[in-house]
Amino acid sequence: MTKPDSLKGEIKGQAQDADRHNLARPAVNGALWARGLTTQRVADLFRTLPGLPGHWMQLQNEVNAGNRYFYGVQNGHQTTDEGKELIRWIADAVVSAAQKAGFDFPLQQLRFTADTGWLKLQRVSGRVMVLSRP
Repeated sequence: MTKPDSLKGEIKGQAQDADRHNLARPAVNGALWARGLTTQRVADLFRTLPGLPGHWMQLQNEVNAGNRYFYGVQNGHQTTDEGKELIRWIADAVVSAAQKAGFDFPLQQLRFTADTGWLKLQRVSGRVMVLSRP
C-alpha cells in the first residue's frame, strides 16, 4: 500500500519522539496517532514470542481507541475514509513486522471496525499467512 500523504514528512519525526505509553489520540490527530502506533507499538510487536500476547493486547487497546473515533462518532456507524486509510496502513505495518519476526506464532486477530474487517495472521514454518485483512 502506498503511504498516505498524511503520514509523510514531519509526522514521522513526531511519531519517533512520542511516548509509547501516551500516544496522540485519534480525535486530536488521526495521522499522528496511526504513525505513532506503527512506530512505537508495531515495531516492538514481534520481538519475542513470550512478549507477543501482552504487546498484542496493547496494540488492540490503541486500535480500539481509533475504532471508537473513526466508526460512529463522526460518521453514523460507518468508518470514515480517513479511518479506513489509517486502518489499512496499520494492518500493512503489522504484516510487515510479522514477516520480520524470528519465530513462528499462532493465529493473531486484530479487531478493527465492523465495516472494515479484521486482520488475522499467523506464522507457521517461517511463513506468514494472512487469513483476513481490512
